Amino acid sequence: MNMSPSPDDLILCQCIFSTPKDVNLKIPFGKLDDSENLSRYALAMPYEQDHLEPFARKGDVCYYEVLVTDTQPEKLSSLDENLEKVVEFDRKSLMEAGIPGLAFPYLTLTEYSPLIPDLLDAWQDQEGQEYVIINQRSNWESLGQYFARNHVPNNQVFHHLQTMAKLWKDLHKLKCSQTLLEEDNLGVGDSGDLEIKKLYFDDLHNPPHLRQLVELWIIILEENNQTDKATIIKGLMEQIEEGQIDTIKELSDALNIIYQQAQLDDLLDDAEEELLIPPDDELEELTDQFDFDEVDDDQDATVINSGDSIDEQPTVVLPMTLLSLAECGMTDIGMKRSHNEDCFAVETKINKRETPQGIFCTGKGFFLVCDGMGGHAGGEVASALAVRTLYKYFQDHWQDGLPDEETIKEGILEANRVIYDANIEKGNLGAGRMGTTVVMTLVQDNQVAIAHVGDSRIYRVTRKWGLEQVTTDHSVAQAEMKNGIEPEIALARPDAYQLTQALGPRKREFVHPDVNFLEVKEDTIFLMCSDGLSDNELLENNWQSVLLPLLSAKANLQEGVAHLLELANQINGHDNITCILARIKVQPNLEQKNPLI
Repeated sequence: MNMSPSPDDLILCQCIFSTPKDVNLKIPFGKLDDSENLSRYALAMPYEQDHLEPFARKGDVCYYEVLVTDTQPEKLSSLDENLEKVVEFDRKSLMEAGIPGLAFPYLTLTEYSPLIPDLLDAWQDQEGQEYVIINQRSNWESLGQYFARNHVPNNQVFHHLQTMAKLWKDLHKLKCSQTLLEEDNLGVGDSGDLEIKKLYFDDLHNPPHLRQLVELWIIILEENNQTDKATIIKGLMEQIEEGQIDTIKELSDALNIIYQQAQLDDLLDDAEEELLIPPDDELEELTDQFDFDEVDDDQDATVINSGDSIDEQPTVVLPMTLLSLAECGMTDIGMKRSHNEDCFAVETKINKRETPQGIFCTGKGFFLVCDGMGGHAGGEVASALAVRTLYKYFQDHWQDGLPDEETIKEGILEANRVIYDANIEKGNLGAGRMGTTVVMTLVQDNQVAIAHVGDSRIYRVTRKWGLEQVTTDHSVAQAEMKNGIEPEIALARPDAYQLTQALGPRKREFVHPDVNFLEVKEDTIFLMCSDGLSDNELLENNWQSVLLPLLSAKANLQEGVAHLLELANQINGHDNITCILARIKVQPNLEQKNPLI
């Protein structure tokens, strides 16, 4: 015997449906009929057909919204059944599998969940009317209400604006930018994260402009007691009007600077509230105690953390020393390759000692990622040869202090010789020669040397400066830009991403490693990776949520690397993926003047 579901079993959803202008509007679910999909959903409230207004138009199509309940939530949706038939993810393949075009932008943006509502079902009826069912927001308040009712930190406000700027880029491609220009469509959920109710489609005859997004930010901030932040955003509007900001990337870069400053300001405010910053008379005593007036003017310095946690914002100037060094490396074959041509190596040595002045560390770290090329086992042979050669070389040529530039270059050139000789011995010719990229980071206390050949990359992440790429790809496009060619022209070349350097295919005179030396003055994460992770600006788009939290000593680096590999398989997946994270935490060097040991 069939039983009707109880009210508690019903799931409230939004139904978005489209109708051509010249076709009579038919409110769905008005009566049960032979359609299996229509019989599953029921109107959650009565609707007057004559008073139902479209919320968006795209060309000759109108889009409507009604609330419905799912009367069979335990049943597999027609969308799930049709998705199993999809081989290639594109609009044509989806429609061939019975999934309407209206569902395409929701499916494309699933990586933004829960920012974008989840697509629960989608189909097209016999008359050509398309339907999508999306989740209805609960415990949701508009962005304006959230700003007005809550004391929102500066960095959180600008984080929400950054999120919108990032989403604008993808919405613009899908012709859905209007989604971010509807004030009532923007809100905050239980988690405090930004959420939107539904996608709006652009007017093809009058597409939205980037300046409208910034104008809306100013309106929302001014109307909800955020005038100081509105003043900052007005500065961005002036840059747009003067032509200094013309693209979403330029706007995102400008917002990133504002966000970083807001983070710093909020940290300082928190420190003051918790009395972490000493009064002036205590600062004088500290100055006398540590003889700060004797510190050389040109000496690199940072500030003391006077609280219990090394993660807190510091306050008094002192040179820095190593507090801890942690690392993790992983590799993954990816989603499309039959074998893994990446190889990596990680080794750290830590010495810790305790004195009445505190705990002090000295340490060394050797981190190496190689991305092989050549196929048919050539790539993995080349990358493995490079890792083995470099590891042995630096065991012999790295003793007390960091090796100098010439020593590092010679190590890389020795790896090139080993692979090149193997190519000659096997009779490999021209493009058939195996080779590999290399990125290497050497850590000695808080001093770091980085070196690379090819397009594998090294990034660093700090709270103050965010994500920075500290290597430049050895590629045709980058060589062109170095010679003054505009980036748009250089990147448009068909061979833009072809390597100009690699280890193994050619003699040493054709290999020119880049070597640089850095000093760690604040807590820093160094990330070394193959292009399976760095492609498609994956790190640039996700570093704040994935990498920034890993600066905390409490964060698990192994989980962080695993998350990065999973994300790379979702967004890229076309290549092998290798990643090493090295977290260097530093502290003021209290032993500098009077060491006890």
